[in-house]
Amino acid sequence: MIKENSRLLSWSSGPVGWISFNDPDKHNAISMDMARAVPDIIKAFEQDKTIRVVVLRGAGERAFAAGSNISSFGEVRGNAAQNHEYHLINEAAYNAVYYCAKPTIAMVHGYCIGGGLDFAASCDIRLCAENAVFAIPAVRLGLGYGYEGQIRMNRIVGPTRGRDIFFTGRHYSAAEALAMGLAHEVVAPERLDGRVTEYALQVAQNAPMTLAALKRGFIELERDESVRNMAAAQSLIDACFQSADYQEGRSAFAQKRLPQFKGE
Repeated sequence: MIKENSRLLSWSSGPVGWISFNDPDKHNAISMDMARAVPDIIKAFEQDKTIRVVVLRGAGERAFAAGSNISSFGEVRGNAAQNHEYHLINEAAYNAVYYCAKPTIAMVHGYCIGGGLDFAASCDIRLCAENAVFAIPAVRLGLGYGYEGQIRMNRIVGPTRGRDIFFTGRHYSAAEALAMGLAHEVVAPERLDGRVTEYALQVAQNAPMTLAALKRGFIELERDESVRNMAAAQSLIDACFQSADYQEGRSAFAQKRLPQFKGE
């Protein structure tokens, strides 16, 4: 296990890289130090060819992450300059997850609030326990919420649901999250660990270069049309057809066996 700091842990298990928000006494509220550590962890996972999928989770039984650490706002968001720095640090963390070249999964149980929901929304897949609770309570705190978070949410649930989430600040159940497309699956709490591991390994057994091309394609399609770089996505698609993995996939299909992809 790699300890980036005592409140943010990362480790790998086979082809799966794990990041855990680790402050259960505070419902894994995200501190500035925790947010600062995320981009370097993601970068290390991207560079490690043995890791093919990344999972974000929260420590303990009560929360994925219950937002930012509000008790520290007086120290880190006391004036405009501090608030700007705070915003940049957090956006860098969310973007590191969102732009990760490998598929990302949020393993959500308990509270998934504010900044915690921003992290979950930055992931490709959200697998949730029945006790998961979602909210963006900015309107109840009187703070200005970065529009980037609205974009992240709208790309998943659409502007109609997005308005409801942001304007009311209310809590949503796991069942409501599933109905609106925020959650991909909902399972009993005791099944969440096993289901996430099963799903992550299912993704990880697939061709890494194909996954990378698909991920880049999704990212480019979600950009404004004026700044899309579909040529970059196409170059990754073309590389797949020139790869040894493509030959392995065809051979495995013909021989009716599982392919052994190497990412090359």
